[in-house]
Amino acid sequence: MIQDHLATTLNKQRGLPVRYSEVPGWELRYFCDVRIIEVTPMPKQGISSVGVLAYCTTYERVGTDLVNGTMGQSGRWIIELDGRRIQSSIENDLKNDELEAWNKRWSKQATDEVQRLSGTNWADPATTARRHFHLPANAPVH
Repeated sequence: MIQDHLATTLNKQRGLPVRYSEVPGWELRYFCDVRIIEVTPMPKQGISSVGVLAYCTTYERVGTDLVNGTMGQSGRWIIELDGRRIQSSIENDLKNDELEAWNKRWSKQATDEVQRLSGTNWADPATTARRHFHLPANAPVH
């Protein structure tokens, strides 16, 4: 649910997905992989704050091939869940004064976990892209 929300948000921001009728089966869109870092219940507001590390990148389907696109975005996101409604914010979208308050919402343990995962190969949004494009699970990425 969270990774679909993030991908949909990025697709809307970038005017994706793009499909070209002259190339049957071609489509470009964002896909995300998400690691939940911490969950903080906020009962007074009636929501839960979910801190996630997300890696989102574009993939294209060209015929029966999965091609890694050139647009990628990774970072820390805070997702607020109220039942099935989602609101999200990413650190890259915030101004300096907003960023300071946003950073305070992360615990030291969560910040340490983000640092530990940075630079590792923890994410694989290609799995979701293959499923979306109805490609075999072992389809190579070009």
